[in-house]
Amino acid sequence: MSDVHGGFLVRQHRPWRLWLSLIIVLALLAVAFLLGRAWQDYELKRLRLDREVLQNRVAELDLRNRQLVKRNAQLESNARIEGDAYDQTQQSLVALQKEILDLKEQLAFYQGIVSPGKQAFGVHLQSFAIRPKNDMGLYGYKLVLTKQGKSDAPIKGRFDLRIMGARGDRRQTLEFKQAKTGFTDKDTRFSFRYFQVFEGELQLPEGFDPYEVVIEVKPTTRKVKAFTESIPWSGALNGGNNP
Repeated sequence: MSDVHGGFLVRQHRPWRLWLSLIIVLALLAVAFLLGRAWQDYELKRLRLDREVLQNRVAELDLRNRQLVKRNAQLESNARIEGDAYDQTQQSLVALQKEILDLKEQLAFYQGIVSPGKQAFGVHLQSFAIRPKNDMGLYGYKLVLTKQGKSDAPIKGRFDLRIMGARGDRRQTLEFKQAKTGFTDKDTRFSFRYFQVFEGELQLPEGFDPYEVVIEVKPTTRKVKAFTESIPWSGALNGGNNP
């Protein structure tokens, strides 16, 4: 007959395993935090470098513009003699001034990202532009969201876009998912630290006459306010709207 042990079962308690697991978790969190900060620093340095390149380019083009304006004035007085040279200089001057304007707009964009000023932490609709791609109601669009404020925290959320218009004598609202070609939920979601660009195509139905675009931005990040912007369709067509 075998003896049956009816005493207590003794288990070894090893608290060092719990502490080791905790230390490993904390170490991984610290590494992830440091990598995140390093990536942020890299992105800011890259953006500042892009801004400096644009500043130098704008200064260079401003100097060239002044030289062309001076030459244009000289040729204008002798336009009959040097008509061809005057026309070429005039065309160059117009193209250069357009390039300067585009570069200054880019510079303002970068300036707003790397030097956000004292605005409250939030999201800003930087621009919305559309361009016709054919005569059948197909348009390309570009929507840019940027961060406001000096916080390094990411901003997340989604936006809704509606196209207000008319069909015959009746007003009609075209939802983004109805107009966007190949629409998916990802087309309206945003997650960024500095800015995010959305591009795609909108197909308007036959007979639909748009007059306004309503964009409603709905952040899910805490303390970031939602807002709505109304943009005239004609304004978005004329090179884009900057609210």
